[in-house]
Parts: sequence; structure tokens; C-alpha cells
Amino acid sequence: MQLGGFSGGVYAVCNWFVRLAYVNVLWIFFSMIGLFIFGFFPATVAMLATLRQFVKGNQPPIFKTFWSYYKAEFLKSNRFGLIIFIMGIILYTNFNFLQTLQGELATALYYGTIVVSCVLLLTVCHLLASYVEFEQPMKTHIKNAILITTGYPLSSLMIIFGFVAVYYVNLWINGIGFFFSGSLLAMAILLSAKTTYQKIEASQTTLKQEKTV
Repeated sequence: MQLGGFSGGVYAVCNWFVRLAYVNVLWIFFSMIGLFIFGFFPATVAMLATLRQFVKGNQPPIFKTFWSYYKAEFLKSNRFGLIIFIMGIILYTNFNFLQTLQGELATALYYGTIVVSCVLLLTVCHLLASYVEFEQPMKTHIKNAILITTGYPLSSLMIIFGFVAVYYVNLWINGIGFFFSGSLLAMAILLSAKTTYQKIEASQTTLKQEKTV
């Protein structure tokens, strides 16, 4: 049965909410299966890859799609997840150490570490988006993620807005985080990345046209 007009719009919105909730619950469940340490990154990649299919307009079975990505990316995603985890531990240790120091230099280093941490988080978000979008070597994913984080601030602002929005929604509505926190952030990452990729593609097309003139 085809729905049109207002009814069709309501159905589409409700359908998206159901998808986001289902994928978010799968993300939490499969993270727990891997004891979070080994399950978080495969589950996150599977969540992004599954939602990407819906962003593209496809309608795959959610559980089957999520599980297939989780299995396929378990080892590979944990390898770069380990690198990110080590970098996070280093920054966290640095935070704790700088808090014990006094003086202007220590304060400057403390806030500098905060900036580095924020840039690292945004780079990881862009890295994950690139990872599920393109078949490339990991070095290329990392390079592209750094270039987008530093060269396309609008993309990073969209991701920051996603984090802020999820934070306040969780404050206002108790318990909603279990159903939507991860999937909403994933959508913010995917949509910001999609916008950026379109801009890059348009710029490359313009450059090619200018060279042929």
C-alpha cells in the first residue's frame, strides 16, 4: 500500500525512528558481546555501514546486514581501534599529569591537550565515515580524515552539533539514549561526510572542466 502526502511523511519519519532505535540496540548488544573492549569498534563500523545503506536509499534486512559487517570487520576494525585506544590513554594520562602542575605553561599545555583531543575525536569520526564509504588502504583513510577535519570545518561543525544535540536530548528525555544516542551520532557523521564528499567531487569536476577549456 502506497501512502502519500502527510500520511506518507509521518510513516517515513516513524520508519526512520524505528530503524535508528533498532540499529542502536544492536550496536549496544554487539559491543557487549565483545566485552566492549573488542566489540565497540566492530559494532560501530557495522552501525555506520548499515545506516549508510539506508542513507543511500537501500532497504536491506537490518539484523542480517549489521551482523555481516560485524563479522567481516571484527579483526580489521579492532586493529585501528587499538591504535585509537592507545592514543586516548596517552591523552588521558597527559590530562591527569598536567592537572598536578601549576603555572602558565602547564595551563597552556592543558588547554592545548583539550584542543588536540577534540581534533583527534573529529578525525576518528571522519576516519570511520571514510572507512565505510571507500575501499582504500588505511593510510589513505587516515590522510583523508585529517585533511577533511582541518580543511572542511563545516563537516566538523555538523558532527559537533550532533554530539551537542544528543547530549541535550539525553538530558531532557530520560532513557532515550539507549535507543538513539549512537545511531543519531552515526547519522550526523554520515550526513556531514556525504556533504563533504559531494563538495570535494564538485570541486574536482570544476577543476577538470577548467583544465579542458
